[in-house]
Amino acid sequence: MKPETIKAIFTNVLFVIGILLTIYGFSRGALTLVRLAVFDKYPLQSYEETRCEMDLYVSKPIIDDKSQVQLTAGEIEDRKNKCLIGLESDRKNRMVEDITGSITALFAGIALAYAFRRFIFK
Repeated sequence: MKPETIKAIFTNVLFVIGILLTIYGFSRGALTLVRLAVFDKYPLQSYEETRCEMDLYVSKPIIDDKSQVQLTAGEIEDRKNKCLIGLESDRKNRMVEDITGSITALFAGIALAYAFRRFIFK
């Protein structure tokens, strides 16, 4: 193969990757904006949303093989409050990750497409 052909294939592939990253970043950004606008709280996966209700019934400390410790109403309430605080922290982390990922993909795609467009359209 000629070096010009290899260069043309390489630049075309990088340009297409840039366009695809731009489309992906834009669609992820639009999804994040819709989630922020529609929902009162930033949504998590369904199993993460119900985590606090499940933890109260599943995780009870065991004293020995035959008996379990019965939790008082105050201890259950403390556990639920700690779980809800953790859930809100997870919401903020997910929101930051989604925003960062979409902006990064969008700008990386724009940069790639812009850098290699001059080789394509000359």
